[in-house]
Amino acid sequence: MHPRYPKVFSPIKLGPVEIPTRFFFAPHGSTLSIGTRPSDDLVAYSAERVRDGGCGLVIVALVCHERGRTQQPSPHPPENIPAFRALADAIHDAGGKIFGQPFYWWGGHGRWQTFAPPGPAFGPSSRQLGFGGGTVATHAMSRQEIALMHEAMRQSAANLREAGFDGILLHGSHASLIEQFVSPYFNQRTDEYGGSLENRMRFAVETLQAARAGAGPDMAVGMRMNCDEQIDGGYTTDTAGEVLGALCAQGLLDYIDLDVGLEPQQFFHGMPTGFERKHYYRPFVEKVRAAAGDIPVLSVLGRITDLGEAEEAIASGTIDMAGAARQLIAEPRFVQNARAGNESLSRTCIACNWCTAALGDGAQGCAINPASYRERLWGVETFAAAAQSAKVVVVGGGPGGLEAARVAALKGHSVVLFEARETLGGALALWGSLPGREHYGSAIDWWVAELERLGVDVRTGQLVAAQDILAEQPDAVIVATGALYSEGGRSFTRDADIPGSEQAHVYRPEDILLRGARPRGRVVVVDGEGYHAGVGIAEMLAAQGCELQLVSPGYSPVAPRLTNNWEERYVVKRLKEAGVRLRPSTWLRRIEVDSATLYDLHTGVETPEQIDAVVLATGRVPQDSLARELEGRVAQLFTIGDALAPRMFAAAPYEGQKFARLIGEEGAPVSVAEVWFAPDAPETAMLPADMQRP
Repeated sequence: MHPRYPKVFSPIKLGPVEIPTRFFFAPHGSTLSIGTRPSDDLVAYSAERVRDGGCGLVIVALVCHERGRTQQPSPHPPENIPAFRALADAIHDAGGKIFGQPFYWWGGHGRWQTFAPPGPAFGPSSRQLGFGGGTVATHAMSRQEIALMHEAMRQSAANLREAGFDGILLHGSHASLIEQFVSPYFNQRTDEYGGSLENRMRFAVETLQAARAGAGPDMAVGMRMNCDEQIDGGYTTDTAGEVLGALCAQGLLDYIDLDVGLEPQQFFHGMPTGFERKHYYRPFVEKVRAAAGDIPVLSVLGRITDLGEAEEAIASGTIDMAGAARQLIAEPRFVQNARAGNESLSRTCIACNWCTAALGDGAQGCAINPASYRERLWGVETFAAAAQSAKVVVVGGGPGGLEAARVAALKGHSVVLFEARETLGGALALWGSLPGREHYGSAIDWWVAELERLGVDVRTGQLVAAQDILAEQPDAVIVATGALYSEGGRSFTRDADIPGSEQAHVYRPEDILLRGARPRGRVVVVDGEGYHAGVGIAEMLAAQGCELQLVSPGYSPVAPRLTNNWEERYVVKRLKEAGVRLRPSTWLRRIEVDSATLYDLHTGVETPEQIDAVVLATGRVPQDSLARELEGRVAQLFTIGDALAPRMFAAAPYEGQKFARLIGEEGAPVSVAEVWFAPDAPETAMLPADMQRP
């Protein structure tokens, strides 16, 4: 019995399958496939969370038919069985069990052929849905289409059985097809699949029967279920309990995974951000779980980041098995570290949702753990000592510099880190000082603790010049000096200084968050990036009594950055509750002594506003002069993060790790240019699994 987590580190039976520990890696779209075939990267990514006594169960999100979603593994084509077998074998060799979650995604991403327009989005009825800034119109399925969907599920389950999978999890949440049929909001049918609850359940019953027919008696079969749709016309916990009880009475479930989150209307609850209370699902789970009777109840509860939270939830009887996706994306050894009593070695997910928002930039991964999704080449066992030990100087203590220093130290180098400010964290620390974003500080705390553990020489409060760096006699220098907001208010809306921006009553985010400036009275905040600084400062100043207007160029004050990561509803709600007047699709023409002229970006119509102060949270300018001074003067020189070009903050830790791994290696590139213009550039596309991805 484990002294601290006896419940988590005890086995549990899910139908015919015994799981060694009660923490599972929850299903999520990873895109780690070559077409519909699981890649070696998916194998490494999944196994890293299991080996050495980690997760007892991995549940992999799949599509039940290859047309159902692009760039997602599908067990339906029989030619994919060997790749799925390799995945199952890797999990078994690591000591865990593996379930598949074959589902049909309603979002209309299925295509008739490559680059063709989207195919139909199937649903019980023809409905109009909005999702992630886009729209979907569903096609009401015919009886033939329903039968063929069931056959696809049966065949997918059979192929997973042949591949050696241990179980099946059907998807009945996030507005999946099963949930849509159960839901009176989505299901407007008048035939045997609509109307009464018994009829609306029919699709779920038949899908479970099809999955069981394919899976056979030795695989566990369960379902993820939304406890409450939280939408007018949708079902509540009472209906969820009725459905669960009926499915259990028919012997169709070996276990149930209780969830909350409805795409598109409520999916921000499906991936709760740091603005949402932790364990948001728990009250809903507690209301529904009694209907499960004796079958085990699983849940992610809504953002578990401490194994003690899982232990308490299991011990209290709320659930029988806990899980997470994002916490394990951020920290693959979350369970292993807790088992060994080394909880402090684990990163804590900051719920920034880069793991989903990244898709909007054509990326994938974790903002604070750049090795995530790249475990085959960057996993925890790949930090062998460099060929030659080097003296490394890192300039800048933001996320990029911290990660670069950490990785360089892990590779056996002697590392010095300089930071001009008295504290570490860079832009992430500034965000953490804004209302509702305090949780971002946990990432900085982890990096700081790691540098101390690894013996990195950290020197804060030191603004260094080129001669100071050269005096250290470094073999390699990583410049992570970040970016500052444009003094003149330049941005992607208009890359020119705003007339009047040089006046004393015009501020930048650094003035407020670093130097303590506090505008009073009538304030206009101009947000040119749609990220955290502008909206956070607007909320903060409004709470301090300012009469606040927030000017932004997009249709939403947080588009696109905080739309893609599900924070928009929280942030806009907070702004409105703080009394901030939102001025979307608007920009600033000029600033006078006591007025600011705004103009509509569509019509050009100008509106003068009486003001006492303006805050320009617009474009950012890279602070790269030090890097340019050092060119040709050190053996290896890499500029990373916003100092290279201002982007999403995830770019900085990624580049910090990428370039730190090159230091001291035989024949390694010596500059960013050599890496970027490498002749093969294997990192730039989804390629066969034997080619590099990072």
